[in-house]
Amino acid sequence: MSGVTLVKEKLSIKGMHCATCGLTVEKALRSLPGVVEASADPVTGEAVIAYEPGSVRLSDVVKAIRSVGYDVVLAEAVIRVPSMSSIDDERVVEETLLKMKGVAEVYASHTNKTVVVRYNPHATKPEEVLEALRKAGYKAEMAEGKSLVEAEAEEERRLLLDGLISITASIVYYILLALERLAGVEAAGAVLPYYGAVVFAIVLLGPGRRFLVGAYRSLKNGTPGMDALVSLGTLSIYFYSLAATLNIIRGELYYEGIGLIIGFVLIGRYIESKVKKGTGKAVENLAKLKPQKARVLRGRREVEVDVSEVKPGDLVVVRQGERIPVDGYVVQGKAYVDESVFTGEPIPVEKKPGDLVLAGSMVSSGWLHISATRTSGDTAIDRIARLIAYSQAGKMDIQRLADRVSGMFFWAVLCIASLTFTAWLFLGGLETAIIRAASVFLISCPCALGLATPTASSAGVGVAARAGILVRNVVAFERLAKASIVVFDKTGTLTLGMPRVAAVEAVDGYSEKEILELAASAEKWSEHPLARAIIDAYMEVAGRGPEDPDNAEVFPGMGVYAEVGGRSVVVGNRKIMDGFEVDIKTLEKIAEEWQSRGATTVFVAIDGKPAGVIAIRDEPRPEARETVDWLEKLGLKVMMLTGDSEGTARAIARELDIEEYRAGVSPEGKAEVIRELQKKGHVVVMVGDGVNDAPSLARADVGIAVANATDVSVEAGDIVLIKGDLRRVPLAVVISRKTYNTIKFNLFWAFIYNVTLIPVAAGAFAWAGITLRPELAAAAMALSSITVTSISYRLSKWKPRLPGDYETYDNKEEKEESKEEFERITREEKALAAGRQQ
Repeated sequence: MSGVTLVKEKLSIKGMHCATCGLTVEKALRSLPGVVEASADPVTGEAVIAYEPGSVRLSDVVKAIRSVGYDVVLAEAVIRVPSMSSIDDERVVEETLLKMKGVAEVYASHTNKTVVVRYNPHATKPEEVLEALRKAGYKAEMAEGKSLVEAEAEEERRLLLDGLISITASIVYYILLALERLAGVEAAGAVLPYYGAVVFAIVLLGPGRRFLVGAYRSLKNGTPGMDALVSLGTLSIYFYSLAATLNIIRGELYYEGIGLIIGFVLIGRYIESKVKKGTGKAVENLAKLKPQKARVLRGRREVEVDVSEVKPGDLVVVRQGERIPVDGYVVQGKAYVDESVFTGEPIPVEKKPGDLVLAGSMVSSGWLHISATRTSGDTAIDRIARLIAYSQAGKMDIQRLADRVSGMFFWAVLCIASLTFTAWLFLGGLETAIIRAASVFLISCPCALGLATPTASSAGVGVAARAGILVRNVVAFERLAKASIVVFDKTGTLTLGMPRVAAVEAVDGYSEKEILELAASAEKWSEHPLARAIIDAYMEVAGRGPEDPDNAEVFPGMGVYAEVGGRSVVVGNRKIMDGFEVDIKTLEKIAEEWQSRGATTVFVAIDGKPAGVIAIRDEPRPEARETVDWLEKLGLKVMMLTGDSEGTARAIARELDIEEYRAGVSPEGKAEVIRELQKKGHVVVMVGDGVNDAPSLARADVGIAVANATDVSVEAGDIVLIKGDLRRVPLAVVISRKTYNTIKFNLFWAFIYNVTLIPVAAGAFAWAGITLRPELAAAAMALSSITVTSISYRLSKWKPRLPGDYETYDNKEEKEESKEEFERITREEKALAAGRQQ
């Protein structure tokens, strides 16, 4: 090790709470090759790693930490790279940035000109990332919200203008040609060669410059692709025609093909861009929902300010017909607010003092004074928009495979074009050889192959976002299509997560009111959910809070002992009763009866004698049974995991018709169960609340977090359900499968197109009179890309519905059509699932 300078990096770790956690993280880090030192401090939540330069990437470190149920705090930045125009550029950008210290994940997308970078804020910053991109030859700038939309619009205008200029140059060439050949104007014929040489040199260096620059950059980095193919095709035609103009060789002039080729490709890209914007409108639409101005109370005056100037604690005034500019709580007023952007529910919700309101919601009637909590840039709608932007820039595994194929495509095409040139040089001469080889270059551009996956995945993510399903990891979204089992956490996921007292059973002359009053006083200082349920039940009955205990002692995992009004009170489970030597035989039968009905039972003893049982039940969500049924119709197995007792778990599983469940499982144990299922070959989806289920969400192939809009966080899971409606779990599966099937169809079209037309371009059917000139090859290539994006655009317009949604239609015919559509999708997905299992 002498002479080697180690690289040290500090990381902030999520979920590391104890010494065992620290040791687990350290062990995972030390298992990586090249890592010399690793330490993790659960107190500060940080880890320090020392490794040999070039031996390990941060992405490997993050993967190792996630594999043991923890995660790394990573900052995120969206960067706009206008000059990134192909999958070859994507590879260069990703490889360049992943070599940087502190960069963990990079998702480059040439379809929307953005790069999402997840980095360690302790080791690097966005400015350094921008500088690395500039050194690699790319223009780069931070991109957020409206500025990104404006930049895309400007790029579209340039594409259209350059395309029209190129085609116009060719049209003028054809006019001069017609004047010479049809009208006998000799001057036109004399000007024609020099017009072609000068004007199309300008076209190559003007509108066509992006291809030449892209070709140079990709060849320099060893990743040639579409730009290189277009450049080779147009340059070969130009220099052949130039040689003929200068009488170096004898042959026809093909200058006009250059303008048509470049024009067709650029206008094709323009149309692609317009179609692609239709597949990824979610971020732009969300940005439009948030007002740019807000009225703030300054003393007794209303002052209109930019929404970015609103600070936490400011009082914001919103009236009927206006959108709420910031997240906050109502302090005065009453209104009905349309929150459909978050909940999907079209019926406005009443808001009064104390209620939460979210930026982007519309005040349908009334007025509100709102105390701002989250301001511009950090509101729920801002965070949702960032999630969608990040997911659309990500890459599926199938796309990475297509990218690798595209990476090899250039060399294969180069071989085919070389063989074509050599063969036709002997069969038809130099002119024919160059035209055939140029046609091969142009028809072989892997544009459609590069667009097949990102346009469809972007469309699918947008469809999911409109349905209240946020995808932050497109790789997990792809895996969801192949899922075989869905594992649910119970408390707060399958159930409402709000335990309530179902009954108070008294014995030996005690009254239910007396038991509830003393138990509530004993539990008054406890924050345990069961304790809060007892206190809430007492407050409902008495109309006031319980009395303070004289003293109280909590026994973690068992219960509480307290003295209330001179009486000793013990509240808790069997363990604490045994500890205080309370004989609870008279209570056991009552407890067992309630446990069989899905309730958690709490024993109460007064002055050392058994007094009664409090049954507390967490009700299943209303849509839970329907969700389980739909998942099974889609061919998926369903399993439930819970830390509750066997009796409670059995009752809930029976009520929801879930055959397989595990009870008494710790958060770490849930992750172990998922690991066992994966070893058996299952693709596992874990659905949890994103709080206690972090290890299992991280361990699963797909982690789905059920959350309210206010809880949306990039750390919550691979997929986040904005509104806690479990029916969105099977809906996400349906959307994922439809997206994946669209991608496969796109790839099939792209491959078949190339396989079919490359032989035609090479002149294999010239004997039958079937050939393909370079400009027609370029037009066909552009058409294939438009076709692929159009298929994805059709997916983006799809409006999937939750089961039962057809019940809301007033029109009987529309209701039946919606019902038939849902049943048809269910049948199709079930058949597909059965085919996969075979």
